[in-house]
Amino acid sequence: MEKSRRVARLKEKYNKCLECEVLVKNRTNIVFGVGDPDTCKVVIIGEAPGMNEDIKMEPFVGRSGQILDSLLADIGLKREGVYITNTILCRPPNNRNPNRGELNNCRKRLDMQIKLLDPRVVITLGNFASRYMLDTNDGITEIHGKAHEVNGVKIVPMFHPAVLLYSGNNPEKRKELLDDFMVVKGILSDR
Repeated sequence: MEKSRRVARLKEKYNKCLECEVLVKNRTNIVFGVGDPDTCKVVIIGEAPGMNEDIKMEPFVGRSGQILDSLLADIGLKREGVYITNTILCRPPNNRNPNRGELNNCRKRLDMQIKLLDPRVVITLGNFASRYMLDTNDGITEIHGKAHEVNGVKIVPMFHPAVLLYSGNNPEKRKELLDDFMVVKGILSDR
């Protein structure tokens, strides 16, 4: 219950954020994150809200979200049992990648979210979020599915679920994604 209160206070603080002029003009809503702060052992970080997320105020609500839910179920987790957020809170114009200033403006919030949630593992989805959180120039094809430790937090970078949409639901790509999720399952069972 205490984590929930702290996360709610953090959300309240950032719900009126005006740091990034372009994002403020472009957004409909701030997309803070969803999940149960008191019970989550996994935090999932995507890149940025898209149009549907901006409208519904929830990360991963479209087809990528359905794939994410399916992959979570494959390792015995439910969306409600994890916490899902993004590197930034506001939708960039034309769904472009966030720029360095926007990322820097949201970094303190993201670090505070992770600290308050105190997860066993953080999953980063896609090249952008993974490179950003690991502070590396290595691409997702090189770093996915391997646990990295940053400031005492295990981070497992993975392909974004949208890779299945782009690949025509390629079974080999799905297996690769599932193998990465199995790394998380292994971390969670190590206690």
